[in-house]
Amino acid sequence: MKTRNFLLILLFLSGHVLHAQSDKLKQLDEYIQNSMADWEMPGFAVSIVKDDSVIFAKGYGVREFGKDEKVDPNTLFVIASCSKAFTTAALAILVDRGKINWDDKVIDYLPDFQMYDPWVTNEITIRDLVTHRSGLATFSGDFLWLGSNYDRKEVIRRARYLKPVSSSRSKYGYQNIMFITAAEIIKAVTDTSWGDFIKKHFLVPLKMTNTNTSYEELAASKNKAKAHYLKDGEIKIYTDIQKDNAGGALGVNSSVNDLAQWIRLQLNRGKIDSVVIFTEKQSKEMWSNQTAFGEMNYGLGWFIRYRNGKRMLYHGGGMPGMISTVALIPEENFGFALLSNMETGMVSAIRDYIVDLFTSVEPKDYNKIMLEKWEERLQKYEDELKRREEVRVKNTSPSLPLEKYCGKYEDKMYGEAEVSMKDGKLFLQFIPTPTFRGVLNHYHYDTFFIDWEDEFLTRGWIKFDMDFEGNVKRFTLEVPNSPDFIFTELLFEKKN
Repeated sequence: MKTRNFLLILLFLSGHVLHAQSDKLKQLDEYIQNSMADWEMPGFAVSIVKDDSVIFAKGYGVREFGKDEKVDPNTLFVIASCSKAFTTAALAILVDRGKINWDDKVIDYLPDFQMYDPWVTNEITIRDLVTHRSGLATFSGDFLWLGSNYDRKEVIRRARYLKPVSSSRSKYGYQNIMFITAAEIIKAVTDTSWGDFIKKHFLVPLKMTNTNTSYEELAASKNKAKAHYLKDGEIKIYTDIQKDNAGGALGVNSSVNDLAQWIRLQLNRGKIDSVVIFTEKQSKEMWSNQTAFGEMNYGLGWFIRYRNGKRMLYHGGGMPGMISTVALIPEENFGFALLSNMETGMVSAIRDYIVDLFTSVEPKDYNKIMLEKWEERLQKYEDELKRREEVRVKNTSPSLPLEKYCGKYEDKMYGEAEVSMKDGKLFLQFIPTPTFRGVLNHYHYDTFFIDWEDEFLTRGWIKFDMDFEGNVKRFTLEVPNSPDFIFTELLFEKKN
């Protein structure tokens, strides 16, 4: 009788838990649908893993605005920097096998690798590459790969010209090029490309059958989301410009169904269905605090923070028109993936809502909070444009005839740019990046502004400098509202 009563109690508790879980999922589903309307989000997808089971996977909206194809749990999105955890997990496999150590020097595997400081070149380690403590600024050098014709080796080679903003290992600076370098170490050790290594050791054993590691493969997929942006109140589709030159920092394209398997592997500390991909020791290493900043830490491919008293590991991803996140709460044996196809704050809002909801905290209206922050961001952009117009010196002219500004210019780190005449106006073209171009309109004196043809870039200002004889010598740029580029790193010297 006691046994029977005990079983009845277990069944009651189990039913109660399942009912509570079902209520939470229904609440989340309604919140996402409302958020989609608020953000005018074309497409969105979510999957949730709890206790090694996928308890929720759903697509919302459409793959491409204006068309009928629906997002489903197998729809592919660019997951961008969520790929970084794949890179560190790949390195962890090599550590397990004794092929490398986290604190090995980079030059032991890539002898031609150089940083700006010779001491850093000699001392920087694999761990340094994947913990954002190289001394470089956040997003430093990202011009080199986004939309450019440079291959990975050339991107890494040009990193030697990036000037540090802090001493090595002293400050956090989010770095994509260092992760690209880490991917090349995998190739140097295994004679296998980063993409092929990821496929063999993760995609195949995890049965992530829709996931791929190149833009070429993504373009060939029939069930893929298009990247969108909002301009002048209209939803538009980004032109596909990215090349496969940043694998390691990004490069994985996946669906919420497939990412659920990746989350299972992570929560099981490197094991999936009794198969060990990487050891629990390496799981702990990747989840350990490495670089502190603010109230957070960065591990090896994961951000680490505490939410509602529980440790949360996560990583976001962002490329033009695509925002994503993968999050883990190990204490709850819980994780989730969120994918979207327009740049908004919705992913962050839903991420925080899910964390509260499934850690028994009454969720705030994060959607409302993020909408307000988003409006503040847009307003700052408009205020900056207005300020620049107010300080503009009216009724000035360029110092020289426009033809005198024309010619080839070169920044040692980035490469060449050309200024030419087009329909009576100056026209700027960054040579390695075809979409970085546009007409130069006179602002004041020898400063011009540019509204780039690239859909991702915001208005910039270009200032030409003269020598003592009145010849144009160089130009510098400011793009104050640029989301991911430090244009002030560039100094273009005139070549002819």
